[in-house]
Amino acid sequence: MLMAHGQSNLHLTPWPRAIGVAPEGRVMSQFSKMKHSRTQWKEKAKQRGQGERYERREKGRIKAERDQLTHALNASQARVRELEARLGGLASRPKVDVVHLALQLFLEARISFRAVSRVLALLALALGIKQTPCPQTIINWVIRLTIVRIDAARTLRGLPLDQAPFTNGLIWMIDLSIGLGAGKIVAVLALDAHHHQLVRGAPALGHVHCVGVAVGDSWTGDTIAELLKRLIAQMGRPAAYLKDGGSDLHKAAALLEDDGLGSPCLDDISHAAAGMLKRTYQSHPAFARLVSACGRASGKLTHTLLACLVPPTVRTKARFMNVHRFVTWADRVLQLSPPGGAPRGSM
Repeated sequence: MLMAHGQSNLHLTPWPRAIGVAPEGRVMSQFSKMKHSRTQWKEKAKQRGQGERYERREKGRIKAERDQLTHALNASQARVRELEARLGGLASRPKVDVVHLALQLFLEARISFRAVSRVLALLALALGIKQTPCPQTIINWVIRLTIVRIDAARTLRGLPLDQAPFTNGLIWMIDLSIGLGAGKIVAVLALDAHHHQLVRGAPALGHVHCVGVAVGDSWTGDTIAELLKRLIAQMGRPAAYLKDGGSDLHKAAALLEDDGLGSPCLDDISHAAAGMLKRTYQSHPAFARLVSACGRASGKLTHTLLACLVPPTVRTKARFMNVHRFVTWADRVLQLSPPGGAPRGSM
């Protein structure tokens, strides 16, 4: 009876189907779909992770190989340079020698900072220079040398003079024609008053010492006198001043004379001669025709086969300081080209 009752219960309707919630097998079908979807997602995640891990490993390997090759290349290049230096019997030049050579090229050869850098780059292998200094580095070296020389010039003394026993025996040369941007530079150079008794020849760059440099938007007699007073307080009164014929420098010398710090003033002969020529020829019609002819010749001959005959370029401000260049050029051109010698319409 129990077995018959159990068999009869096996054929009874399940509860979900009895109450009409869902058809037969619907709950198991949703669960199976969820499991299948999760399995697919896991497989995709595994494949994606394997690809990313492989990519990371390859990138790390490539980077390590690249770093290794870079180090090997740098070492090989250094070894090649060392062998080349040994082959030529050259050793690596100390930095002090490189600095000295660069300063000599700038101060003695009178070439620009960029030119000094290019010359050292061309001679680097022959001189054993590992790294060529750039123009800005050379500028820094020159500035440091300037500071040291100006500080050393504070104690500079020339030979004493019998006529002026209380002076430092130096002639101060003053000039303010150099521009720095929108400002003007006042430079004071010192020269021994007995230079021509001690040295044969005209003063050169090695015979003068810079004792003071100042930059200002504008300079007047009062401001120049204040600068000279500060220099006199440190070095003493000079034996004389060498200057051009400017009114500002003349006023500064007069102010120092009023304060009991005056010294004789020497006018520069080149400026004095230029002043005389300017007063004589500035308004002369022949000089005006000469300047006009030079302008026309420069316009016609520049960038042509006869560019070697172009007249010299002379600034308007200092034209009479270099007027001899105009006259020499005109005289040579007139000798090469007499009147009537050129056909009509020719260059």
